[in-house]
Amino acid sequence: MVTKIISVCLFGFMFFNIVHVSEMLLLGTSRKSGFYKAAVFEHAVIFPEKRASSYDEAVSQMFPNLDEYKRQADIAGTLGADIIVFPEDGIYGYLFATPSDIENYLEYIPDPAQVDWTPCTEHLRYERTKIQTFLSCLAKNNSIYLVANYGDKQPCQKTDPSCPKNGHFQYNTNIVFDRNGKLIARYHKQNLYFETQFNTPTTPEFIYFDTEFGRFGTFTCFDILFHDPAIPLIEKYNVTDIVFPTAWMDALPFFSAIGYHSSFALAYNVNFLSANLHYPEERFQGSGIYTPEGALAFYYNRSSPNGRLLVKEVPILNHNGNRYRTNMISFAETGIFKNYDFQGKVFWDTYNFVSLKSEKDNLIVCQGDLCCSLRMKRD
Repeated sequence: MVTKIISVCLFGFMFFNIVHVSEMLLLGTSRKSGFYKAAVFEHAVIFPEKRASSYDEAVSQMFPNLDEYKRQADIAGTLGADIIVFPEDGIYGYLFATPSDIENYLEYIPDPAQVDWTPCTEHLRYERTKIQTFLSCLAKNNSIYLVANYGDKQPCQKTDPSCPKNGHFQYNTNIVFDRNGKLIARYHKQNLYFETQFNTPTTPEFIYFDTEFGRFGTFTCFDILFHDPAIPLIEKYNVTDIVFPTAWMDALPFFSAIGYHSSFALAYNVNFLSANLHYPEERFQGSGIYTPEGALAFYYNRSSPNGRLLVKEVPILNHNGNRYRTNMISFAETGIFKNYDFQGKVFWDTYNFVSLKSEKDNLIVCQGDLCCSLRMKRD
């Protein structure tokens, strides 16, 4: 298997307790031809005060978060948004250590490739579907595509040697509802990040859904660092847009949410809708709406306890067979180099650095023939 690697260095987002909200809301609900309207919500999750001892108790603990989802979805619907994305772990938080800790919070989520189901109008079809029904009705009532992250509880046969002792698998799951509230996509997160409450799927899933304004792929948080499922979605399944629920903890200098996610959009020529948790005490922040041309809107706030809704018109992409950008600058070919100021170890590797000495500057730093550029201005 050959993996294409495109080196794009856009990690020049060095935030020092900065608040930056870029064009959060568009006034009115009009839409330009060739665009769709996207919404992402960075959510300040409300954690359960104690572990629920039953499904009904768990539902009551999740509803404060769902009530906030409703407020934001209603606003997005009023503004004419076509799609809204909510973050990973936004319904119940991430403070679960074992499968039994989170089991009561989960529901069975059927495979929409096998089942035609609209929970909002068929809520009695399966047991334990209050959360899916609520989300389905949010999508239906606002005539909006809705992407949320929730936990799936899939039964398995005890004769299966990989089947857990409790008789079911538990997956970190993205679910998508269309404008009528129909469940149209279900993705199980492949690359877990110390998520001992969940199981890893046996094989990666490549999940996408088609809309009137593009083909959307979905994956979750840590998945973005791996070949599967992200790269096949782009190269094989020809998605034009990514919806990305995440619980992303910034780890500078490379894993700044805004820098990393906007770079993915640029490198792979896709629109990228990223919804993060807002929990700055633990470095969870940074959501945005990104295109191959840059960030249309983003929110990064380390000092406020509040999340934020971003709504923006996004260009509808048509690649016409041209997947990757062809206008990237090759610094090696142009002969543009600057000496580094010093070297340092980052994650056990040696890197070249330049100092940020000015209030405003355009900088380039190279190692061999790989160069990164930064256009910066201090707030």
